[in-house]
Amino acid sequence: MNETALIKTLTAHADGVLSLAFSPCGKFLATGAEDNTIRLWSIPDGIEIQAIQAHEGDVRAVAFDPDGDVFASASWDKSVKIWRTSDCSTLASASKHAGPVNCLAFSPDGALLYSGSDDGTIKVFSSPKGWLEKTLEPGIGDIKALAVSPKGLIAAGGVELQLLDPSGKLLKDNDSYTYGVKNLAFSPDGSRLALGTGMEKRLEIWDADKMEEAGSLKDSDWINCVTFTPDGKQVITGGMAVKVWDPVTGACLKTFEGHTDEIHCVDVSPDGKFIASASNDKTIKIWSL
Repeated sequence: MNETALIKTLTAHADGVLSLAFSPCGKFLATGAEDNTIRLWSIPDGIEIQAIQAHEGDVRAVAFDPDGDVFASASWDKSVKIWRTSDCSTLASASKHAGPVNCLAFSPDGALLYSGSDDGTIKVFSSPKGWLEKTLEPGIGDIKALAVSPKGLIAAGGVELQLLDPSGKLLKDNDSYTYGVKNLAFSPDGSRLALGTGMEKRLEIWDADKMEEAGSLKDSDWINCVTFTPDGKQVITGGMAVKVWDPVTGACLKTFEGHTDEIHCVDVSPDGKFIASASNDKTIKIWSL
């Protein structure tokens, strides 16, 4: 089913948009791109609030802490930065990774920031100070995806999936992926984990408590990015189109088309009203969910 629900197209970035995140209050959207900038937008009107010359390389991930006072960014330039939301000033900058940084996740209380890199490590920083607290070494090569559940469970993805406790102890692994793990997201209550496999075109849903796969579905499109709706009842994916899935039945409920190139990231506003999608076509689109 194809539905036209486009509210706004945001076009200020000069190159492909790789990452985005809604603030917890839902009033702001942060986006990061291959033009090395972060842009902060007001939602839902899509007015650009500020452009930040953030990094010396692609901005591969952005994430807000749970209370929304700060947000973080990760880059190809091997650095992680923490920014104050109110004025976009830099609170911390850490260059502790030996390779490009691909993914970010805050701890449930916002006191820690996890970053995953092509150097094969997960760095754990204090927030907002940006002090390095510890380094986790899952042993799976490049870390391409990262998520932390409300219960503190760490999911790391690369050539395989690993589930780790907060200390970094391995609890579960799965290496049955042709192209590896592209993206990860926990449900708001932490009971489920959604996993996108990119070119393998498969969406997996895991029972996070039992640490076992609860179901999977095959799509005709790449599944580059995944996220849950705030009520946990639906999963949103991005490839060439944005799709809304029922994770229980595997049914595709809605399809939003309009991007002209790959979609790298999707997020849902905290009130569940809007989907934002970031694409290699240099645009961000805001859809009515």
